[in-house]
Amino acid sequence: MVGEALEQTGFVGEEECGKHPASAYFELHIEQGPVLEAEEKTIGVVQGVQAMRWYDVTVTGQDAHAGTTPMTMRSDALWSAARMIDGVHQVAMNHAPDGLSTVGIIECLPSSSNVIPGSVHFTVDLRHPSDGTLEIMEKEFYQTLEAIAASCGVEFSISPTWTSDAVHFDPLCVSFVEKSAQNLGCSARKIVSGAGHDAVYVARVVPTAMIFVPCWKGISHNEAESAEPHDVTAGANVLLHAVLQADSEIA
Repeated sequence: MVGEALEQTGFVGEEECGKHPASAYFELHIEQGPVLEAEEKTIGVVQGVQAMRWYDVTVTGQDAHAGTTPMTMRSDALWSAARMIDGVHQVAMNHAPDGLSTVGIIECLPSSSNVIPGSVHFTVDLRHPSDGTLEIMEKEFYQTLEAIAASCGVEFSISPTWTSDAVHFDPLCVSFVEKSAQNLGCSARKIVSGAGHDAVYVARVVPTAMIFVPCWKGISHNEAESAEPHDVTAGANVLLHAVLQADSEIA
């Protein structure tokens, strides 16, 4: 855990979290998505960060010889998992455009070209700006996998591994960002962050807001990540003016 890691590295401070005096926190970041670039907007006025839930799924069938087991007598974990993954995709589509689902890791055993897979593990990432809607998506996800497992003759388990509730940034701080963009003549739109940021955690202890600028094709955490100098400059200027306004209006 984080606390244990801080103790082991000697970085545990004496001050209790949230006790350090701070009036506001503003974070400038690339969008990490394609919306601002596609809409030719310079500034994203971030309203908050969407809710996220992660899961590990294990599908258990029966290893069997690929050449001697009839199709009607198989308990194929990978075929079943493939249908489940398609079902996970459909859960998000049922709640478009804000619902999101991703399967990022798939592990198949025994991983032999002539053996019917008996075990598959995959991860699921569900996201939505609304905690309530994400709760509905989770229920649909569980129900979908249960129905597919029954029809395919396999067993499965779902283990939640991480959750982050939706974060709503401070309205006053958000208004400072919006007003600064307007005063500087920057094209802007309201936006919800799809990714987590430092601001998610700082928002728990101090009024917080974020500013997004476009990035090329929405690519991030990649060598191809790129932002135009004029967009970065605009973002820095909006940040500066938002901070100055906060300094004059927040005690």
